[in-house]
Amino acid sequence: MTPVTWHPADSALASYATNRMPASQVWSIEAHVAACADCRRTLGGLVDSTRLDVIWDATLEGVDAPRPRLVERGLTAAGVPDHVARLLGATPSLTVPWMAAVVAVLGFGLVMAWRSAGGSPLDARAGLFPFLVLAPLVPLAGVAVAFGPVVDPAHEVAVASPYHGFRLLLVRTVAVVTASTVLALVLALLLPDAGLLGAAWILPGLALAVTALAVSTFADPLTAGVAVAVVWLVGVTVVEAGPEPLVAFGWSGQLLFALVVAVAILVVVARRQAFEIGTRR
Repeated sequence: MTPVTWHPADSALASYATNRMPASQVWSIEAHVAACADCRRTLGGLVDSTRLDVIWDATLEGVDAPRPRLVERGLTAAGVPDHVARLLGATPSLTVPWMAAVVAVLGFGLVMAWRSAGGSPLDARAGLFPFLVLAPLVPLAGVAVAFGPVVDPAHEVAVASPYHGFRLLLVRTVAVVTASTVLALVLALLLPDAGLLGAAWILPGLALAVTALAVSTFADPLTAGVAVAVVWLVGVTVVEAGPEPLVAFGWSGQLLFALVVAVAILVVVARRQAFEIGTRR
């Protein structure tokens, strides 16, 4: 290292420390201070400690703070408060990989529907069955992994947040169900000659999601979601084993699902304290 043969005047160091030095001289001072321990000590006594603490805290915050995800940035841009956007952005079922998985699963149903489109009208209706069975599982799965210590990486943060557990649950549920329903509706537009049947899965999907919430007051959300999904798959398969295709998605089935939604909402509201205390009784 080249030995230091000159030292800036104290007034020059003071100008540098208070950010009053012309830019043309700053580089020279910084190069000297980097090689001169004596001037660094002198400069350290001239720097405003309060201002230095603010700069250091801002630096640490910038380094330590995680980069907001796409969902969080979008919510913030839409006017959602930062703390709400952070809690929603950490929801596992609102991530790009999750949405990609949803597209892949529903894509299988679309392929099956199109493969049956060229046959008889009866075969074409039956070909919609895989999509109509899979689509209601999308909001259910989203709700199952949206809240709880098993699957939520930000569960401790959520519990410590100023949000009540029930309120956070509702916010995340609405966000997940809305996002997954919109995505599934877009894909449903690609169904061949579906007509009103292309939307026949919406009420069953809502029923499954709300039922999972109700069961979550007795068990953890993931277990509740799996249990509701198994009941759905077994039940709809048994019903569709009859001679009339898609009977579960007809008007009688829609009425039944509406009743399930109403009952499940009553259970969730009556047992909402289970989400506040973090226990199931």
